[in-house]
Formats: sequence, structure tokens, C-alpha cells
Amino acid sequence: MQIQIVYSKRKTISLIISNDGNLQIRAPFGTKRSTIDNIVQDKKCWIERKISEIKQIALPAKKTYNNGEKFYYLGKIYELKIVKADKNSVSLLDGILLLSIKKQSNPRLVLINWYKTQALSFIKTRLNYYSNLLNCTFKSITITSAKKRLGSCDFNGNLRFSFYNILLDQAYIDYVVIHELCHLFYLNHSKNFWQKVESILPDFKQKRLWIRKNFYIIANSL
Repeated sequence: MQIQIVYSKRKTISLIISNDGNLQIRAPFGTKRSTIDNIVQDKKCWIERKISEIKQIALPAKKTYNNGEKFYYLGKIYELKIVKADKNSVSLLDGILLLSIKKQSNPRLVLINWYKTQALSFIKTRLNYYSNLLNCTFKSITITSAKKRLGSCDFNGNLRFSFYNILLDQAYIDYVVIHELCHLFYLNHSKNFWQKVESILPDFKQKRLWIRKNFYIIANSL
């Protein structure tokens, strides 16, 4: 188990077990290492139990990109069908994800590039909708390949979203979009921040919990 300590302006210490079984400790600036060590020791049983629960989660087998395999797109499952073609393309039809590829092309790269293109287009649309609703402006949007961070926002209003968002149902993508747009008002996770999120998405807690429980499995299905 790897341990990461993150110091910030927060007032309390929190322990987070990541989906890969590592421990992140979030602590206020100036917290003594001995204090952190004591808390970790006190929470030893809880930490071991959580890590054990994570290890019991059966991750899907890695894809071989052969006909018949199942892939997510906007929360729905599609069956892969690969055909030879003069140019690379991806299309959806009646539950089929049709992957047309040129000779010697890598089917995984072709599909991921398509996912990235779709993610950029779809998330832009949702950003425009919710930024108008919130009356806010973001500077830029970038699509990343991050598995552990679905979205982020910096001080300059630059937004980043993982292309893995496009695997999720729109309702969960909307949560991620709203979450990051609300960081334009509060670049933290304060009470005011969560109240802002809740004003747009009253059931955000359920969305957040579902993502925490399921996203790691979905993202590792590619």
C-alpha cells in the first residue's frame, strides 16, 4: 500500500482509500507527522477492511478487441463488430459498435480516439447548457486520458475532463460538468461549494456515490 499525504488549508484530517488500494491522507498545513501516524494507527482496522473490500471487486477482463466484446457508451452497452475498410471510423447502430479499420491499424487506438472526439463534443454541449444556467464563463476545455480524475478546474478557469466520462450515462456526466463549473465560484469543496452544486443538482450525493462505486470498474473495461 502506498501512502500519500496532501497538505492544504483544510481544518481536519481525512483518510481516503483509492480504487487501486492506496491511502491518501489529507491534512491541514503544519500537521505533525506523529499526529498523522497516530491517526493511521487508530484507523488501521478500517483501512485494512476497506482495502480488502476493494480487492474483492472483480475487475472486467482486459479487452482483446475482438468481435462480440461489450463496450460502454453514454451508459449503454454495445457489442463490438470489426470490419476492414479504406479508412478508420466508428458508428453505432442497433446495439452494435461498428469499428471500421484500415489494415495494420490498432483497433484500440482507433476506438479511444473516437471516444475522445465524442467526449469533447458532448461535454462542450453540456458545459454550454450549464454555464448559461449558472451564469458563468470558463476559459478552455481539454480532454484527458485520466482514469482517477474525471474533471478538474484551475484558477484561470481552464477545465479538464477525462474522455472516460463518455462511457457514463448523461446524468453522471452532468454531475461532473456541474461540479467543475461550480469550482469557478469556489475553488474548494467548502459548504458553499456543495450548496452551489445542490442548487443545480439536488440529488448530487447519489450521483457522486454511484461514480465512486462504479466508475473504476467501467474505466478499466477498455
